Amino acid sequence: MRLLLALALLTAAPALAQAPAAAPATPRERLLAADANKDGKWSKEEWLAAGRREMGFNMIDADKDGFVTQPELLEGMKRMQAMGMGPAPQ
Repeated sequence: MRLLLALALLTAAPALAQAPAAAPATPRERLLAADANKDGKWSKEEWLAAGRREMGFNMIDADKDGFVTQPELLEGMKRMQAMGMGPAPQ
């Protein structure tokens, strides 16, 4: 019985030693990673999955087509920065 337990632990050790993939650290990285279908824009679902607020999506979706594009995001970030509400666009 002890031998079986020891073998089970030894075979599981390499799998346990592997570090999980690091989660995106910055808000921008989280947002880029949330573009699930990699179409270069974010649906409201993708936006919320990135931990962003619905209110922000509604403010930044300038043409109200249900998606935030990168140009809309940059413009929205500039507006928010001008109002003293967010970080400078990168």
